[in-house]
Amino acid sequence: MKQLIWLALPVIGSSFMTMAYNFINMIFVGRLGSDAVAAVGSASFFMHFGWGLSSLLTVGAGIKVSHAIGSRDLKLARSYVRSGILAVIGLALIYYGFLFFARNELIGLIQLNNMNIEHAASGYLLLIGLCIPFSFQNLFFTSVFIGSGDSKSPFRINATALAINMLLDYLLIFQAKMGINGAALGTIISQAIGTLLFYIKLNGSASLKPRGTAFQSLLLKNILRMGVSTTFQRVSFTIVAIFMARIISNWGPTAIAVQKVGIQIEAISYMTAGGFLSALSTISGIAYGGGDYRKQWQAFRSGMLLAFVLGTVTSIVIIAFAQPLFSIFLSDPESLAMGREYLVILGFSQLFMVLELMATGAFFGWGKPNIPSITGIALTVIRIPMAYAFISLWQNALSSVWWSISISSILKGIILSVLFVVLFKAFIRKQNVLHP
Repeated sequence: MKQLIWLALPVIGSSFMTMAYNFINMIFVGRLGSDAVAAVGSASFFMHFGWGLSSLLTVGAGIKVSHAIGSRDLKLARSYVRSGILAVIGLALIYYGFLFFARNELIGLIQLNNMNIEHAASGYLLLIGLCIPFSFQNLFFTSVFIGSGDSKSPFRINATALAINMLLDYLLIFQAKMGINGAALGTIISQAIGTLLFYIKLNGSASLKPRGTAFQSLLLKNILRMGVSTTFQRVSFTIVAIFMARIISNWGPTAIAVQKVGIQIEAISYMTAGGFLSALSTISGIAYGGGDYRKQWQAFRSGMLLAFVLGTVTSIVIIAFAQPLFSIFLSDPESLAMGREYLVILGFSQLFMVLELMATGAFFGWGKPNIPSITGIALTVIRIPMAYAFISLWQNALSSVWWSISISSILKGIILSVLFVVLFKAFIRKQNVLHP
């Protein structure tokens, strides 16, 4: 428990810095009006799609580095870093090229039914996409440093980049009067600085510095094998989110803005749990690499206890303070009413979302990311037919969409937690290491 908490704290700190940035950025953009929030929110779907795509390399690299560290093969760990860096840069450039040529069609998929918002979203996507080569590398370095057991370095670097981003957002959005393009430019500069700091840190790392190693296609295949299922999960999540946004757009751009703001508030539990996911994945991966399955099981139990406490507290806070929390970002009566309803409904799923993330971390460390991915894809996709069914049942109420999201999260948390217990107990009985 102690090791899990201490390893998670810097990751959680970095997550809260990210959340604080997102909150402040949303407040800044919110002052430009709900149309600006809708434009930024629409473009952000495709940024999240890209970050999901980057997990093809970032997730597998973190897992394989933790396994190599656990088996005390530092040369192998450094080789994974070398092979991963070259691949992630190439992937980033390909994805930005895709955004450059297809941005108008991509924004059109959301069907905002407002030409001005669509034009602003397309221009914002073109500009913010320039940060992709930097953000992909930063996600990769964060994963491999945490996988090696060093969560403090990515925390310091990401915190520095986020602080710079917040300052630049204020200066460029308001002082330079650049609007949402100022927010995009601030992100590009800060992410580039973060990438530079990561390279400086990497060159000083004895266990990860890739000097003396070469790109190896076999190692890249190992990374891809670990990351492909998670990539499908994250990409499918974004695709489903786009389809859900199309459904939500039937209630107008205010509904789109409400969901965008609501997601930022939900990050209170999501990003905190994400820190424990990374920590549990690292501890479990190092234990698995060293053949210490008892420690792997103990880490899971500790993680689930923390998840229960965290999830319960955040559910209570979000439900009890739904309107005050939402009023920080948007204050018009229509947005407040929609926002309160969104947070109350999604508040019921927070505990289960945290349980899902913690179980995902345990599966990652075990080297079985395909199990949470398959579960996640199936239960995320059912949101679409569930939303249509609820809309028909509840006479075209927007709350139908919110309930479809909340119920699917509840199911994911329950099913994935039970799956890990059943499968890992069967594994340890087979290994004759731990008796249930």
